[in-house]
This record gives sequence, C-alpha cells and structure tokens, in this order.
Amino acid sequence: MAVPVVDPSLNSSSVEVDTGVSDPPRRPRRRPARADVLAIGAYALLGVLVCLNYWGDVQHRVSSHLPTDHSWFEWLFAHGAYSVRHLENPLFTARQNAPDGVNMMANTSLLGVTLPLAPLTMLLGPQVMYALYLGAALSATAATAYWTLSRHLVRSRGAAFVGGAFLGFAPGIVHHANGQPNFVSNFLLPLIVCRVLRLGEPGRWRRNGLALGLLVAYQIFINEEMLLLTALACLVVVVAYAVQRPRATWERAGTFLAAIGVGGGVALLLTAYPIWFQFNGPQSYRGLQGGVFHNWGEDLMAFVTFARDTVAGDEAVEKTIGLTEQNTWFGWPLVLVGLVALAFLVRRSVPARILAVLVVVFTVASIGPKVRFDGVETDVDGPWAYVPDDLPLVEMMMPTRLSLVVVGAVGVLLALAWDALARAGRSPVPAPRTGGETA
Repeated sequence: MAVPVVDPSLNSSSVEVDTGVSDPPRRPRRRPARADVLAIGAYALLGVLVCLNYWGDVQHRVSSHLPTDHSWFEWLFAHGAYSVRHLENPLFTARQNAPDGVNMMANTSLLGVTLPLAPLTMLLGPQVMYALYLGAALSATAATAYWTLSRHLVRSRGAAFVGGAFLGFAPGIVHHANGQPNFVSNFLLPLIVCRVLRLGEPGRWRRNGLALGLLVAYQIFINEEMLLLTALACLVVVVAYAVQRPRATWERAGTFLAAIGVGGGVALLLTAYPIWFQFNGPQSYRGLQGGVFHNWGEDLMAFVTFARDTVAGDEAVEKTIGLTEQNTWFGWPLVLVGLVALAFLVRRSVPARILAVLVVVFTVASIGPKVRFDGVETDVDGPWAYVPDDLPLVEMMMPTRLSLVVVGAVGVLLALAWDALARAGRSPVPAPRTGGETA
C-alpha cells in the first residue's frame, strides 16, 4: 500500500504475569539476531514502499487525501527546528494564527519527534524530514510490536513478524499516513502495554513503574489521544484478566498498584507544566466545537470493506462509508480469518479470550451516537447517544478512533493464531500448553 500524492502546484524480558503464556524458549544468540535483523529490514522496506510516491519530487508533493494536514505537519517539523535554533518556548508560537498565536500543547504538535530531530530538519529541510520520518514511524511501530510479541507472547518468529507487520502497516494505520504522522507514531505503545502487564512482578515494582512513567511521559509529547486509547485498552485487559484469574490478581494487586503509583508520579513530574500549559496557557481550550466529532462513528460495513490504498480497494467507497475516517477497513477475508482464529483459540487461551473482549468492547464503542451501515445513518442509537457532548476530555474524542484498539487486538490475534499453527505443524502429538490454558 502506498500513500497517494498530488503536486500542489497543479491544485493546491518475558512477561511474568499469569496470562497462560510461558516464556519463549531461549535460543542461540546468532539465530534470533539474524531473524530480528531480517524482520526489521523487511519493515524498513515496507516503510519506504508506503512513502515511495513522495520521493519522486519530495519538495513539491503532498498527500492527495489530506493535503492540509500534510502541510501542517511539515510546518511542525520546521517549528521544532526553529524553536531549537532560536531557543524559543516550543509550547507556544506566534508564527501561526498571528497575532494571537497557537498553543502547541493543545494541538497535534508532535514535539516528542520534532524537537529531537531538529538538527536533521535544519540539515535536510521539513519536506524531506517529513517523508523520512513517516516511513520510519511505520517501520518502528512494526519493529517494537515484533520485539514485544517475540519476547513475551509467541515462540514463532514468523508469528511475531506477521503480528508486527499488521500492527505497523494495518489499513487504518496506512490511511492515517496520508497526512497524519501522529497516528502512525505508535512505536512506544507496544512497550507501554508490555510494561503495564509486568507491573505485578514481585520485587520489581520500582523499576517497572519508573519505566512505565518514562514511556508515558514521552508518549504525551507524541500523541495523547493514542495514549488515552491505550490506557482504556489496558484497563479492559486488566479487568478481563482479573475476572478470569481472581486469585492471581489478588496476590499481585499490591505490587501492581505500587508500580502504578510510581509510574504515575514519574509521568506527572515530567509533564506537569506542559499539561498545565495545554489546558491553562494562552490560546488553550477545553472543548472542541460542542462535541461535533461525537457523530464520527465507524460504519459497520467498514470492518469488511477493503481499504482504498490496497489492490482490492475502491476510491468510490470513500464517498459513502468513508466520510469520516478509515480506521478499520480490514476486508472480509481478514475478518473471516480473525473469527476462525478466535473460535479456535478462545477456549484454550487466556490471551485470546482477553482479545475477544477487546474486540467486542471497542467495536461497540466505536459505533458512535447512531449506527451507520453502508454509508447510511440509521435511526438506531449507538452507545455514544448516551454520552454527554460536554463530558470533560471525552468531548474531544472521535468514536471511530476507538476502533484502532480493535486493529491492535487483531494484530496480536494473528500472531497467536500463526504461532499455534506453527507449533501444531512441528509435532503430530499434542504439545504442552504454552500458548494458553484450557478453560
């Protein structure tokens, strides 16, 4: 899948939580190192492929789908470089919306990326830096997902590769690559989820809490909305696990809460002023047009529709079910594979049961105030019909983006299914339960 462009001149260590998954077996260092390098290299090539259309004339091409967003994020790279060069406060600028200026923390400023990369932006220019970073962010997300899956959930490197590839290059993610790099910059999220699952480790609550706090603090400067979605997903995971394993949950609750306290304290210490500035600094705001985006729910047909940027995709579909955003668009074959995988794994695997809960909860939550079907808004109320438009924090959310959690769940499910098939293929006799527990 490649991002379509247009010339604007023409027209403007293993998880020790009882999830039913044992530690992957130790292997000789040379072999996994070689496999890891090959996986990361493949992800890098995919990142180049997605951004290939830009490189024909990187100085004069922008996304044909979201040209305004593309231009804005190129300017953000210039803003980061300007702030570093002139030692200005990066949280606010008067070089936009003059003379009032713009609160950069209250906007999608991507400061966690643009400030560290400022020297490269000065050297290469914001257009080149944007195209380079976009491909790198997609590849890095796939790589961290691969690392997390291969070290903490599955034995098969192939399974981890497939899961990582989907998490980094899912149709909905590539859709956001059309001008919104903040939604493809998800490389910290697998590490955050992994760290949350390790908070109950005995004797390591300080270290785990500190690591989680640092990751969360950095993610705040990349994309707060994706951090919120990840936090909601982790909450559902913890509750689903507690229901299935109440005794283990109770035994580790104290350690888990202590680690959460450390992580929250570290994150708050590092981000207290920027967050205060976001909500109380000049040009800050608390709401977003009276909750107008609450109507942006996911169309039910979007789940089985092929994405525009795929071989089977159809641009005409964008005029109907693609009027909001394209966050799922799995296509019916992948949906069928996912359902079969769940049916096969859900009875024997605790992680699979947790993934099933995630898929159901966030699919329903993404529908919005009215159920949409094949481009038509029906009279059937969705869950967001009961959510007040002025509810703090929630008022700025788009229901359709909750389906990005479903994307993550599907990626992990694919890895689990591939791993189960790989182990079944290696032995004609039933293997010990390492991929999950029977109910």
